[in-house]
Amino acid sequence: MLWKITQNVLTTIVVLYTGIHWGLASVPGLYFVLSVFELTNGDLLYYRALYIGISLGIAYVMWMLSTILITSILGFIFKPSIGSVRVPFLSLTSIRWGFLNVLDRLAKPSVHHMVPSWITDFYYRAMGCKIGKSSFVSSDRINDPYMVTIGDNSIIGSKVIITPHLAEKNDLVLSPVTIGDNCLIGLGAQINPGCIIGDDVVIASRAIVPKYTTIPNGEVWAGIPAKRIKKKQ
Repeated sequence: MLWKITQNVLTTIVVLYTGIHWGLASVPGLYFVLSVFELTNGDLLYYRALYIGISLGIAYVMWMLSTILITSILGFIFKPSIGSVRVPFLSLTSIRWGFLNVLDRLAKPSVHHMVPSWITDFYYRAMGCKIGKSSFVSSDRINDPYMVTIGDNSIIGSKVIITPHLAEKNDLVLSPVTIGDNCLIGLGAQINPGCIIGDDVVIASRAIVPKYTTIPNGEVWAGIPAKRIKKKQ
């Protein structure tokens, strides 16, 4: 009963906060649109429609950028340093994880349109993700970025899902994911909590790497669940 009441209260707070978060992000774009509206007052209707239509498109881009910026600032301030931990859902750690998860989800629609770019790299790093030199991240589905480490010269393909958390019974389990140097994670692959992927590893497209899997250096894995298919030459 206590958990149900707590869940309902927190959900209500999240809904209200979502409106505030996205509302604040819309302010620069709305200001721009209203300015264009005032500047074009007196122009022919066709030109006004053209100018305002373009300004609305620009305002949408401004909203996405503002959403990413606001979330990045809050993520940088509140990101925790969490290792492998198992805690009840009704705990301070779970509530803090939930808040950061909400922040991440608020930014994900914008990240989806911006990835891959320096903007999304900035976002992931601000949220605590460790991304090595010359690595290329093309996925908008990196969950709990503060528990993900990506080495140098690695490629994270489009739609790759990295999830360092899971629910077991009445507990929240958090376990960091580490990806080494010179790795290739193929399109749509899924990396589950606690996975440690060595250097020079290839994970084939659509493969699902089971939780707590350790993959040695220089191996190629594929399948559901993913298994070693060969050693790289």
